[in-house]
Amino acid sequence: MQQLLRLTIIVFMVTAPTLSTAAGDGARKSGEWEISVTVKGQSTFTSKVCIDAASDDIAAAAGGSTAQSGCEESSTETSAQGITIRSVCKQGNSTVTAAGTLSGDLDTAYQGVVVKNYSPPLYGRTEVQSTVEGHYLGDCS
Repeated sequence: MQQLLRLTIIVFMVTAPTLSTAAGDGARKSGEWEISVTVKGQSTFTSKVCIDAASDDIAAAAGGSTAQSGCEESSTETSAQGITIRSVCKQGNSTVTAAGTLSGDLDTAYQGVVVKNYSPPLYGRTEVQSTVEGHYLGDCS
């Protein structure tokens, strides 16, 4: 169980750089970001990543990881509340449905919650809820 949660956090942190924002074109400001991810009931993991606006894709990030494939759905919707994301992808024999909302001044900072549901359960888990916070640090070094 602990291994699944650690793997989920690592996977999320690897894909978190692709989260986009509610800024004009739906992409975060290019540069270095500090991203903190907390899986409900677990520790917070923080990393620094360099992102490029051309590669920002929030719905793909919500869906999971490089281990996922066959995404049948990947969508974003911008509203006054922020960006709502949804994706449906495969991870092994499990279908991963991810949904969440991000908000904030997304040129400088954002926060949100992403919930992933697994059907059938993956490693005994049917749901993983994560909170994510991103802070712009400046140009990439």
